[in-house]
Amino acid sequence: MRTAQEIVNLKGKKKIICLTSYSYLFAKIVDETGLVDVILVGDSMNEVWFGERNTTTIPLDVMIWCARSVRKAVKNAMVVFDMPFGTFWSKEVALKNVVKIVKEADPDAVKIEGGKDVSEIIKEIVKIGVPVMGHIGLLPQRARITGYKKQGKEEESAKRIFEDALCVEESGAFSVVLESVESELAKKITQSIKIPTIGIASGPYCDGKIAVLEDIVGLTQPPPKHIKPYDNLAEKIYNAVIKYAENQE
Repeated sequence: MRTAQEIVNLKGKKKIICLTSYSYLFAKIVDETGLVDVILVGDSMNEVWFGERNTTTIPLDVMIWCARSVRKAVKNAMVVFDMPFGTFWSKEVALKNVVKIVKEADPDAVKIEGGKDVSEIIKEIVKIGVPVMGHIGLLPQRARITGYKKQGKEEESAKRIFEDALCVEESGAFSVVLESVESELAKKITQSIKIPTIGIASGPYCDGKIAVLEDIVGLTQPPPKHIKPYDNLAEKIYNAVIKYAENQE
Protein backbone atom coordinates (compact mmCIF):
# COMPACT_ATOMS: atom_id res chain seq x y z
CA MET A 1 0.00 0.00 0.00
CA ARG A 2 1.08 3.58 -0.59
CA THR A 3 2.98 5.40 2.15
CA ALA A 4 2.97 9.11 2.96
CA GLN A 5 6.37 9.54 1.34
CA GLU A 6 5.19 7.80 -1.81
CA ILE A 7 2.28 10.25 -2.04
CA VAL A 8 4.70 13.17 -1.59
CA ASN A 9 6.90 11.75 -4.35
CA LEU A 10 3.98 11.82 -6.80
CA LYS A 11 3.90 15.64 -6.77
CA GLY A 12 4.66 16.91 -10.24
CA LYS A 13 4.73 13.41 -11.72
CA LYS A 14 1.06 12.41 -12.02
CA LYS A 15 -2.36 13.49 -10.88
CA ILE A 16 -2.94 12.00 -7.45
CA ILE A 17 -6.27 10.17 -7.48
CA CYS A 18 -8.31 10.19 -4.28
CA LEU A 19 -11.79 8.86 -3.58
CA THR A 20 -13.91 8.35 -0.51
CA SER A 21 -15.13 4.95 0.61
CA TYR A 22 -17.05 3.96 3.71
CA SER A 23 -17.52 0.19 3.30
CA TYR A 24 -15.68 -3.04 2.60
CA LEU A 25 -17.60 -3.65 -0.63
CA PHE A 26 -17.01 -0.26 -2.24
CA ALA A 27 -13.43 0.04 -0.97
CA LYS A 28 -12.56 -3.34 -2.48
CA ILE A 29 -13.91 -2.35 -5.89
CA VAL A 30 -12.12 1.01 -5.82
CA ASP A 31 -8.81 -0.45 -4.67
CA GLU A 32 -8.79 -3.31 -7.17
CA THR A 33 -8.59 -0.82 -10.05
CA GLY A 34 -5.02 -0.10 -8.97
CA LEU A 35 -5.55 3.50 -10.09
CA VAL A 36 -6.54 5.14 -6.81
CA ASP A 37 -3.71 6.49 -4.64
CA VAL A 38 -5.71 7.51 -1.55
CA ILE A 39 -8.98 6.22 -0.13
CA LEU A 40 -10.49 8.62 2.40
CA VAL A 41 -12.87 7.36 5.05
CA GLY A 42 -14.54 10.75 5.17
CA ASP A 43 -16.93 12.30 7.65
CA SER A 44 -18.98 13.04 4.53
CA MET A 45 -20.51 9.60 5.15
CA ASN A 46 -22.76 11.40 7.64
CA GLU A 47 -24.51 13.15 4.75
CA VAL A 48 -24.02 10.57 1.98
CA TRP A 49 -24.94 7.42 3.89
CA PHE A 50 -26.89 8.55 6.91
CA GLY A 51 -28.85 11.45 5.40
CA GLU A 52 -27.73 14.07 7.91
CA ARG A 53 -27.65 17.72 6.89
CA ASN A 54 -23.93 18.18 7.63
CA THR A 55 -20.82 16.30 8.72
CA THR A 56 -20.60 17.41 12.33
CA THR A 57 -22.92 14.97 14.12
CA ILE A 58 -21.24 11.69 13.22
CA PRO A 59 -19.83 9.80 16.23
CA LEU A 60 -16.17 8.80 16.21
CA ASP A 61 -17.04 5.16 16.92
CA VAL A 62 -19.26 4.97 13.82
CA MET A 63 -16.40 6.22 11.66
CA ILE A 64 -13.99 3.77 13.27
CA TRP A 65 -16.36 0.88 12.54
CA CYS A 66 -16.62 1.90 8.88
CA ALA A 67 -12.86 2.44 8.63
CA ARG A 68 -12.22 -1.07 9.95
CA SER A 69 -14.16 -2.51 7.03
CA VAL A 70 -12.29 -0.31 4.54
CA ARG A 71 -8.95 -1.33 6.02
CA LYS A 72 -9.78 -5.02 5.46
CA ALA A 73 -10.54 -4.39 1.80
CA VAL A 74 -7.64 -2.16 0.76
CA LYS A 75 -4.31 -3.62 -0.37
CA ASN A 76 -2.93 -0.92 -2.69
CA ALA A 77 -4.10 2.60 -1.82
CA MET A 78 -3.31 4.67 1.26
CA VAL A 79 -6.23 4.70 3.73
CA VAL A 80 -6.80 8.09 5.37
CA PHE A 81 -9.15 8.55 8.35
CA ASP A 82 -11.03 11.86 8.45
CA MET A 83 -11.06 13.05 12.06
CA PRO A 84 -14.63 14.16 12.83
CA PHE A 85 -15.83 17.32 14.53
CA GLY A 86 -14.79 17.67 18.17
CA THR A 87 -12.05 15.03 18.13
CA PHE A 88 -9.03 17.36 17.88
CA TRP A 89 -9.93 20.59 19.70
CA SER A 90 -6.78 20.34 21.86
CA LYS A 91 -3.46 18.51 21.66
CA GLU A 92 -4.45 16.16 24.45
CA VAL A 93 -7.82 15.29 22.97
CA ALA A 94 -6.35 14.89 19.49
CA LEU A 95 -3.58 12.55 20.61
CA LYS A 96 -5.97 10.45 22.67
CA ASN A 97 -8.33 10.07 19.71
CA VAL A 98 -5.57 9.40 17.19
CA VAL A 99 -4.25 6.58 19.35
CA LYS A 100 -7.78 5.15 19.57
CA ILE A 101 -8.22 5.45 15.79
CA VAL A 102 -4.89 3.76 15.03
CA LYS A 103 -5.49 0.92 17.49
CA GLU A 104 -9.06 0.23 16.40
CA ALA A 105 -9.11 1.09 12.68
CA ASP A 106 -5.43 0.94 11.60
CA PRO A 107 -5.49 3.67 8.91
CA ASP A 108 -2.30 4.81 7.19
CA ALA A 109 -2.92 8.48 8.05
CA VAL A 110 -5.47 10.90 9.49
CA LYS A 111 -6.93 14.09 8.01
CA ILE A 112 -7.54 17.25 10.03
CA GLU A 113 -9.49 20.35 9.01
CA GLY A 114 -7.80 23.68 9.73
CA GLY A 115 -4.66 25.66 9.02
CA LYS A 116 -2.53 27.77 11.32
CA ASP A 117 -4.93 27.15 14.20
CA VAL A 118 -4.28 23.38 14.18
CA SER A 119 -0.60 23.47 13.20
CA GLU A 120 0.63 22.56 16.68
CA ILE A 121 -1.81 19.66 16.82
CA ILE A 122 -0.53 18.38 13.47
CA LYS A 123 3.02 18.53 14.81
CA GLU A 124 2.12 16.45 17.87
CA ILE A 125 0.36 13.79 15.81
CA VAL A 126 3.28 13.52 13.39
CA LYS A 127 5.63 13.22 16.38
CA ILE A 128 3.97 9.98 17.46
CA GLY A 129 4.42 8.53 13.98
CA VAL A 130 1.03 9.10 12.37
CA PRO A 131 1.04 10.91 8.99
CA VAL A 132 -1.37 13.83 8.64
CA MET A 133 -3.25 15.14 5.62
CA GLY A 134 -4.23 18.78 6.06
CA HIS A 135 -7.44 20.44 4.89
CA ILE A 136 -7.80 24.19 4.27
CA GLY A 137 -10.07 26.58 2.41
CA LEU A 138 -13.71 25.66 2.93
CA LEU A 139 -13.95 23.64 6.15
CA PRO A 140 -17.25 21.71 6.27
CA GLN A 141 -16.95 21.22 10.04
CA ARG A 142 -17.11 25.03 10.42
CA ALA A 143 -19.74 25.70 7.77
CA ARG A 144 -22.15 26.96 10.42
CA ILE A 145 -19.96 30.08 10.48
CA THR A 146 -18.63 30.33 6.92
CA GLY A 147 -21.35 28.73 4.83
CA TYR A 148 -20.41 26.82 1.68
CA LYS A 149 -19.11 29.70 -0.44
CA LYS A 150 -15.94 29.90 -2.53
CA GLN A 151 -12.85 30.72 -0.48
CA GLY A 152 -10.03 33.15 -1.26
CA LYS A 153 -11.93 35.68 -3.35
CA GLU A 154 -10.95 38.63 -1.16
CA GLU A 155 -7.32 39.61 -0.63
CA GLU A 156 -7.43 39.06 3.13
CA SER A 157 -9.03 35.64 2.75
CA ALA A 158 -6.53 34.61 0.07
CA LYS A 159 -3.61 35.70 2.27
CA ARG A 160 -4.96 33.70 5.21
CA ILE A 161 -5.45 30.54 3.13
CA PHE A 162 -1.95 30.85 1.66
CA GLU A 163 -0.49 31.22 5.15
CA ASP A 164 -2.53 28.21 6.27
CA ALA A 165 -0.94 26.14 3.50
CA LEU A 166 2.55 27.15 4.59
CA CYS A 167 1.75 26.35 8.24
CA VAL A 168 0.32 22.94 7.40
CA GLU A 169 3.42 22.08 5.38
CA GLU A 170 5.76 23.37 8.09
CA SER A 171 3.90 21.32 10.70
CA GLY A 172 4.84 18.10 8.93
CA ALA A 173 1.70 17.20 6.96
CA PHE A 174 2.40 15.06 3.90
CA SER A 175 -0.37 16.64 1.79
CA VAL A 176 -3.15 19.21 2.03
CA VAL A 177 -6.70 19.29 0.71
CA LEU A 178 -7.78 22.60 -0.85
CA GLU A 179 -11.58 22.80 -0.79
CA SER A 180 -13.51 25.40 -2.78
CA VAL A 181 -10.43 27.60 -3.16
CA GLU A 182 -10.17 30.11 -6.01
CA SER A 183 -8.38 28.46 -8.93
CA GLU A 184 -5.48 30.92 -9.19
CA LEU A 185 -4.89 30.81 -5.44
CA ALA A 186 -4.85 27.01 -5.57
CA LYS A 187 -2.29 27.26 -8.37
CA LYS A 188 -0.11 29.63 -6.32
CA ILE A 189 -0.25 27.33 -3.29
CA THR A 190 0.53 24.25 -5.38
CA GLN A 191 3.58 25.96 -6.87
CA SER A 192 4.77 27.30 -3.50
CA ILE A 193 4.77 24.22 -1.27
CA LYS A 194 6.60 20.93 -1.58
CA ILE A 195 3.77 18.69 -0.42
CA PRO A 196 0.94 17.70 -2.78
CA THR A 197 -2.29 19.69 -2.94
CA ILE A 198 -5.50 17.70 -3.34
CA GLY A 199 -8.33 19.72 -4.81
CA ILE A 200 -12.08 19.74 -4.23
CA ALA A 201 -13.79 22.29 -6.47
CA SER A 202 -10.53 24.26 -6.60
CA GLY A 203 -9.73 24.31 -10.30
CA PRO A 204 -7.33 22.28 -12.47
CA TYR A 205 -3.98 23.19 -10.94
CA CYS A 206 -3.83 21.04 -7.79
CA ASP A 207 -1.55 18.01 -7.67
CA GLY A 208 -4.53 15.72 -7.23
CA LYS A 209 -8.30 15.53 -7.00
CA ILE A 210 -10.63 13.98 -4.46
CA ALA A 211 -14.28 13.12 -4.92
CA VAL A 212 -17.04 11.29 -3.11
CA LEU A 213 -17.45 7.89 -4.78
CA GLU A 214 -21.24 8.02 -4.66
CA ASP A 215 -21.12 11.32 -6.59
CA ILE A 216 -19.02 10.08 -9.50
CA VAL A 217 -20.98 6.84 -9.97
CA GLY A 218 -24.33 8.61 -9.98
CA LEU A 219 -25.76 7.44 -6.68
CA THR A 220 -26.08 11.00 -5.38
CA GLN A 221 -29.17 12.59 -6.90
CA PRO A 222 -28.79 15.31 -8.00
CA PRO A 223 -24.98 15.32 -8.17
CA PRO A 224 -23.00 18.28 -6.79
CA LYS A 225 -22.39 21.07 -9.30
CA HIS A 226 -18.61 20.58 -9.32
CA ILE A 227 -18.81 16.83 -10.06
CA LYS A 228 -19.22 15.03 -13.37
CA PRO A 229 -20.96 11.66 -12.82
CA TYR A 230 -19.46 8.89 -14.95
CA ASP A 231 -22.44 6.54 -14.58
CA ASN A 232 -25.96 6.45 -13.17
CA LEU A 233 -26.00 3.66 -10.61
CA ALA A 234 -29.09 5.09 -8.93
CA GLU A 235 -31.09 4.42 -12.08
CA LYS A 236 -29.51 0.99 -12.56
CA ILE A 237 -30.31 -0.06 -8.99
CA TYR A 238 -33.86 1.25 -9.35
CA ASN A 239 -34.39 -0.73 -12.56
CA ALA A 240 -32.79 -3.86 -11.11
CA VAL A 241 -35.15 -3.77 -8.12
CA ILE A 242 -38.15 -3.44 -10.44
CA LYS A 243 -36.96 -6.40 -12.56
CA TYR A 244 -36.35 -8.49 -9.44
CA ALA A 245 -39.80 -7.74 -8.08
CA GLU A 246 -41.52 -8.42 -11.40
CA ASN A 247 -39.74 -11.77 -11.82
CA GLN A 248 -40.96 -13.29 -8.57
CA GLU A 249 -43.71 -15.89 -8.77
